[in-house]
Amino acid sequence: MDQTRKMWASAAVVGVIVVGGASVAAAASAGKLDQVAKETRAVVEKLPPTSAPTPTTSDDGTVVSRDVNPDPDAVVDYWTDQRLQDAQPMPMPEVSPGEIKIRE
Repeated sequence: MDQTRKMWASAAVVGVIVVGGASVAAAASAGKLDQVAKETRAVVEKLPPTSAPTPTTSDDGTVVSRDVNPDPDAVVDYWTDQRLQDAQPMPMPEVSPGEIKIRE
């Protein structure tokens, strides 16, 4: 394929991407994304932070998920400049050769 054909092919691909992005932006500004979210029944829950982690457990009692950091402001207050300087990194995991078996 010569250079001119490659250039036109690239230009066509870029044009399609730009037109697609413009149509998504136009749909978002027209409120169409909310309509699509209603049609697909997509739900995003925004919960206020809680004071304690609330684990969600499955039927067999294993923890599925939990709130890792319910109060981000407490983290900011905790990590002072001195604590950041004194912090030690977590050790890197070490794996010996042959310790992990890969299934095929």
